[in-house]
Amino acid sequence: MNKAIIATLLSAFVCPGSGHFYLKRYNAGTLISCLSLSGLAYLLYQAVNRATSVSDKILSGELPLDYGAIYAAISQAPQGNEALWIEVATWAFILGWLIGILDAYRQGKKQMREEALNQET
Repeated sequence: MNKAIIATLLSAFVCPGSGHFYLKRYNAGTLISCLSLSGLAYLLYQAVNRATSVSDKILSGELPLDYGAIYAAISQAPQGNEALWIEVATWAFILGWLIGILDAYRQGKKQMREEALNQET
């Protein structure tokens, strides 16, 4: 299997930026990993905050121990700035992952061409 395919699969299925590390493009790999994983970390942070808030309401008796009420509290859309930052984090995660996949393939193809030229000379 060639380098471009391996790098692409690593970036797609292991972690964004891991294909760049495989290709020894450490700066690009670090940037892509940080972008995607910071978005993911923020989304997980918000999910834990929401779960903690709902569980606190259940324990205090403010929210009944009923599936419908709990589902309504959990699925309530975020408001204001929180909604904006969740959207930004979601797009950072998605775009970082996609850019990582596409760029890993591009960088892998470029490295393969350079190696082929070096072998010819």
